[in-house]
Amino acid sequence: MRILVPTLLVAGMAMAAAAASTPVTLDIGERFVADNGLVRIGIDRGGTLKELRYGNGPNLASSGYWNFNGNGYDSEGKPTEQRFFLLEGTPEVIRQSDDLVEIAFARSPAAPAFFKMALHYVLRRGEPGFHIYMTAEHDADMPPGFITQYAYNLRLAPEYFDYIAVDDQRRHISHSCREEAEAEAIMDATFRLADGRTVSKYNYTHAIEDGAFNVYGWAGPEAGIWWVQASGEYYGSAPFRVLLTSHQTAKTPVIIWQVHCTHRGGYDIEFPPDDQTHWRKLYGPVFVYINHGEDYDAMWRDARRQVEKVKEQWPPAWMVHELFPLRRGNVTGRLVFDDGVPAARAYVILAPEGLHWSKENRGYHFWTKTDHRGRFRIEHVRPERYALFATGADQFYEFHGDTVAVTAGETTALGTLAWDRVVHGERIWQIGKADRSTGEFANGDDFHHWGLWRRYPEDFPGDVDFEIGKSTESLDWNFAHWNWYSQRNAWNIHFELNEEPEGEAVLTFGIAAARGHSERGYGSGGAADLRVWVNDSEAGRFTVASTGGVSYRSQRQSTRYSVKEIRFDAGLLRRGRNTISLRHALSDLYKHGEEKGESGSGPGCIMYDAIRLEIK
Repeated sequence: MRILVPTLLVAGMAMAAAAASTPVTLDIGERFVADNGLVRIGIDRGGTLKELRYGNGPNLASSGYWNFNGNGYDSEGKPTEQRFFLLEGTPEVIRQSDDLVEIAFARSPAAPAFFKMALHYVLRRGEPGFHIYMTAEHDADMPPGFITQYAYNLRLAPEYFDYIAVDDQRRHISHSCREEAEAEAIMDATFRLADGRTVSKYNYTHAIEDGAFNVYGWAGPEAGIWWVQASGEYYGSAPFRVLLTSHQTAKTPVIIWQVHCTHRGGYDIEFPPDDQTHWRKLYGPVFVYINHGEDYDAMWRDARRQVEKVKEQWPPAWMVHELFPLRRGNVTGRLVFDDGVPAARAYVILAPEGLHWSKENRGYHFWTKTDHRGRFRIEHVRPERYALFATGADQFYEFHGDTVAVTAGETTALGTLAWDRVVHGERIWQIGKADRSTGEFANGDDFHHWGLWRRYPEDFPGDVDFEIGKSTESLDWNFAHWNWYSQRNAWNIHFELNEEPEGEAVLTFGIAAARGHSERGYGSGGAADLRVWVNDSEAGRFTVASTGGVSYRSQRQSTRYSVKEIRFDAGLLRRGRNTISLRHALSDLYKHGEEKGESGSGPGCIMYDAIRLEIK
């Protein structure tokens, strides 16, 4: 759809020219109203955004508010039932000048959010947008509590927005609020529209590791509104985290900034009764960018360019807060395997010392990927001590390095680091690449849809029969091994051996995600249970704890990764043709169109990152 707005373009250019010399003003009454000539924001006395105007245009916002999901602990020290809660704070003008206005809304600990929290709005001279950041704090004098979700929601006026965009592939004219209000609910935040389409907020999530989380939003004839973030340093469990972004609702289009959540296997921020830690954290800042363009493609491209501008200015010099150091450090190094081969395209992660990076969410995370020579450079790192990890590069087991001390204004050069490969003998074959992802398998590049189990009987009418050396991973191996099958409860791997093997065989499984299956025939929160057969004998079995709602919430992997090994006598194998069969302990026949697959969260599953057979 092409929206021609030459008048708005000219008006926008004129506004931008005038705004460079226009001071930022602040009027205080029932609302705090800040205006820089380009953007006007009005905030009520609790911190809720009630007005957002671009130039002399209409109010583009329905409301913008911060929210919390969590609670406290009972007399026995057990977490109480979590509650969703809209937050309000006491206002304070932090800074006011011709160049900048900053208003904060601070909240004291009280049920159900037993944390000190603050929300900050910043409007600067000459900028077509405003900034937001949030803080959270807990100490020994506060009641024990935990945070499941901490977020800001910007709800937009529905009459002005019809185009949603979260990345280059997922941007299009959206269904309307009315269509969603009249739709059939088939799962949480998932609806079947009258025309048969299925829509879900989970279809628009961002996986941080994909590198596209920096911008998302909505556009319409009046303006585009884009959530722009230069850094994801404040996200816990990063970089393998998933975030909600933009989606439609029955009332308004919405943009969500989830600074903390437990989707895709994340963890609560917990302060139980015996934890006396004094913890403080700052989330952000992010830039809420507003633009015009000749059409939606142009507006999206402009928003992408704005990301690069914000990155170039990171950390922003205008930011003044004791929890946000402007002077940062860099970390460089080269990662190679123990035989000198570069560890190419591996994720290198700096995370606070203590917990594993995937479980840590109180501090700040920094990461990058190595190049083809194994070199890496991580920039703008907060001065602190960090644990060093590396993952991916076709390795099931991570690299753990020494503590890294980062100093402001300096580059910490780590030199060449050696990553010891874990080898169990001669490699016979491998399916997939050990990179924590199922993206290389069938449907693994098209996972942003509810109900992918419904495709399985069509894609694999005879279930998976994978011939080593002949089959293709992207076509012949599904991204998820559902507990529902087409004809038989077995995924078979066939391969040839030229001679009778001796010794011990090791079958290694990287598990990207898992979900249990119940005797009722549906997915459950229990553990996934897999049995492994080698030719005519059961060689072993393993269970994998559920990693959350990955399979039914349109994901291809979880934050929680695990490695399982099945060791067996190589004598179970034979010269000639062999078959290894993967069978769920609980499974059910499923045919396309059955009622049990038409709604809900579907079956359990295991998502294999990679599988490797070795003999020693």
